[in-house]
Amino acid sequence: MQKKIVAINCSPRMGWNTDILVTEAARGAEGNGAIIEKFDLYRLEKFTGCISCFGCKRPGHEGVCVCRDGLAPVLEAIRNADGLILGTPNYFGDVSADFRAVYER
Repeated sequence: MQKKIVAINCSPRMGWNTDILVTEAARGAEGNGAIIEKFDLYRLEKFTGCISCFGCKRPGHEGVCVCRDGLAPVLEAIRNADGLILGTPNYFGDVSADFRAVYER
């Protein structure tokens, strides 16, 4: 059975270091038979971090973000994946803002 891997580039710079590393890691997984779904966060529709709506705590939605924005398909893909490749640049000793939004959600 093929593994499903989600690869996420959390850098605004397409074709630069972080994007190259994410792409190469995904290519390596694909070379070993995995199905890859890649997302570039800065190319998605507008999205935010957690808005503290508590929808993910309500019956029938436990642990699933109910916010429907540009990040919804990414979160769904992560839930259905066997593996995850994340790449973010280091900005002032920390991750990018879009990575933090994914992490919160």
